[in-house]
Amino acid sequence: MNDENIQNIIHSVSTNNNKNNKEIIEQIQIVVFELDNEEYALKINDLREIINIPNITPIPNSPEFIRGIFNLRGKIIVTVDLEKRFNFSRNNKLSPKHIIITEVENNDFGVVVDRVKEVLHVPVTNIKTAPELISNKIHAEYIDGVVVLEGKDGTSSRIIIMLNLMKLLSDKDLLTLGSVIKANN
Repeated sequence: MNDENIQNIIHSVSTNNNKNNKEIIEQIQIVVFELDNEEYALKINDLREIINIPNITPIPNSPEFIRGIFNLRGKIIVTVDLEKRFNFSRNNKLSPKHIIITEVENNDFGVVVDRVKEVLHVPVTNIKTAPELISNKIHAEYIDGVVVLEGKDGTSSRIIIMLNLMKLLSDKDLLTLGSVIKANN
């Protein structure tokens, strides 16, 4: 085997590795959940854990979208109700089953969802800009885009709204409340 053949083999292998690395970089992992029979998603990197809803204690004089607090292994968790945060009028009377736990600016938060459905690996190219209709229902600043998943026949089979958890939980009142609770832990 001559040097030219070896160089071609090395180039071929490195090109294949770069293609494989590119595919990994172009994928994003999301957690899909339901809220009033609509599908939403969050980046999995934004989450710490998912739990069943415990007993939640209401907080007097807190913003309406704060459902309350609960104790999770010695930590007090502020709980946000997305239905109230987005001013939804619910079509289905389902009791939420899950809370998604996250941390924003050193404060622990829980986000109440009807149920967590699945974890998906999605190509970044499948995330599109949210249409105005969606931005009118949920303020555009809370949306990172929509995930369009194609069916086997090439038509879109699912559209999932990607939420920006950091913006959703960065409200001044919410962070202040989290800081006060954390200081009293």
